[in-house]
Amino acid sequence: MKKQVFPTVVLLVIILFSCKDKTNDLSQNKFQDDSFVILNNRKTDSDIASTATKTPIEQNHMVDLPFDFEQKNKLANTDEAKFAQRYPTVKGEKLETIKKYIYSNNEDNPDEVFQINNGGKDFDTYVYCTYGDSDSQTLINVKNEKIISWESIGYATPEDETYQSFIINKDLHIIIYNITYTTKSKRVLEKYLINLDGSISKMK
Repeated sequence: MKKQVFPTVVLLVIILFSCKDKTNDLSQNKFQDDSFVILNNRKTDSDIASTATKTPIEQNHMVDLPFDFEQKNKLANTDEAKFAQRYPTVKGEKLETIKKYIYSNNEDNPDEVFQINNGGKDFDTYVYCTYGDSDSQTLINVKNEKIISWESIGYATPEDETYQSFIINKDLHIIIYNITYTTKSKRVLEKYLINLDGSISKMK
């Protein structure tokens, strides 16, 4: 009877150590797998920067077409919150950069600048406004850090009986109107088209 006890104890010890080794192996494999997942999920600085450049912040600060300058003025006087959402202005460093381009082109110093959603063309379109004794609006197209085309599209002075205003349509056609101050009657004065290369053509 005593002879059978010793082999049995030895067998139990062997089984116990064998199970312990397998448990350690499983734990080590799980640690390696978890480490692999963590390393593969870790974002590098370049990944973060790439993601940041794809955010739609730029588009949220553009004026969608059509851009009716008369409607813009009417909304500014009736609903400031809706106006700010519908007609966001360029601000911050971007505004200062655009002002430098404008000043180097014709020495204008704009009071207000709007970036126009031109449908993703390879140039940027802006309308800038200057206010004072006379008000004016000018459209510019910018590419490679310089103005490639520009056109005066609005003008007003209190002394005149009429003033000029505009609409930029979704197809990038621009209609300039002559509007009477008293009756608000208007007639088409000129028509322009923003071309695919960023140039501006006068329409017949």
